[in-house]
Amino acid sequence: MTKPTKPQFKKFARFDADKAAKGVAHNIVDENGNDYGTWTTSLFDVHNKFLKVENDRYEREHSNDPHAKGKHAGVYAFVQVCVHGWDGVLDAEDKPITFTKELAFEYLCDDDNTWFTNELIERSKDVRYYRAVTPAATKVEDAGN
Repeated sequence: MTKPTKPQFKKFARFDADKAAKGVAHNIVDENGNDYGTWTTSLFDVHNKFLKVENDRYEREHSNDPHAKGKHAGVYAFVQVCVHGWDGVLDAEDKPITFTKELAFEYLCDDDNTWFTNELIERSKDVRYYRAVTPAATKVEDAGN
């Protein structure tokens, strides 16, 4: 008597693992036409394996960091783990500001930027931005871009 073989279940990918790790660019413009620049972030999702690895590293490296325990600890962790860069973020004289994680944290914690901070985090949580591009993905909304 032969033993029945176990079925191989179909597996689904909610997002492209490479995009989820390396990040995608989010250009955010508010309803008044204010352009906050283009920020590149990794997928901020507990099912992103990259995030799990990076979070472990973050906890080791920042265990004594006062920012990691302060009022904005969540934003600090988000910046350290998920934010990779920006383009088009300007100073008061409309000159480009070079990206650093310290400046990103400062910008996202500014009380005048709370709408943008929330929008960036929400987009970083939205797996639709991190979908794989496949031959069947012919529309922008299907490609996750």
